[in-house]
Amino acid sequence: MKKLLGLLVLSLSFINAEAQNDETILEMWYGEINNTDVAKHLELEKVYFTKFHKQRIANGDILGWDMWEIINPEVNAMTTTYIYVSLVKDFETIGKNTPIEKLEGVSKEDWEAGLEKAMSHYIRSYGVTTSIKGSYGTQEENGPSNYAVINYMEVDPYQTAAYEKMEIETFLPMFKDQKIRNGWALHKVLNHFGSEKPINYITADFYSSLQPIYESRNGSIAMNEADTKFWKSIDAIRTLKKSHILRKVLSVR
Repeated sequence: MKKLLGLLVLSLSFINAEAQNDETILEMWYGEINNTDVAKHLELEKVYFTKFHKQRIANGDILGWDMWEIINPEVNAMTTTYIYVSLVKDFETIGKNTPIEKLEGVSKEDWEAGLEKAMSHYIRSYGVTTSIKGSYGTQEENGPSNYAVINYMEVDPYQTAAYEKMEIETFLPMFKDQKIRNGWALHKVLNHFGSEKPINYITADFYSSLQPIYESRNGSIAMNEADTKFWKSIDAIRTLKKSHILRKVLSVR
């Protein structure tokens, strides 16, 4: 019976994706490098890869590209992890990569050498593809705010419709009215599935500075019975597994 229910959830997921294939997609690529390589790596990103992604936009492969640094890693491993985010128009455009052999103002030899050097810096990498289920103020056309918080959620697979409705109909307008965040988005993870990879949603909060992030976390919680009941009902649907604070490094539109 459990196996049958699992197959049903997987089938419903495919049906839902087929019915909503016009949603904007985010391709997130996590790359970890040694701190000793950071300065040189950032130089390569600025000199070569901003031009590379500008060309990808011109080719129609992506709508925009952002580079973020995780500033609250789980452990101090003497490494830095960057998240490279490509904004993709829709499902049909996922994975579209028009060959780029030369960059404007850069010789083919220099570009190939720069690409090889940059790739040699990565000691670990990880990719996540998501769809944007709902958002406001994410500045997709002009680039995002300077800081962001991304929360990794484990949502009951049998309650995903209820969870999306709760986030979009309750939290989106509430955050918008509070005016603490510059923007917010709900993402559904598309390329990881199963009990060993339980993160199936990501929320993103955008801020101009670190101050409101730390101020919101510094407060103490005191709730009445009704509020406590409400939040516990949410906890029954989803669990916040971890949270990253990000600093924007580069943005290309």
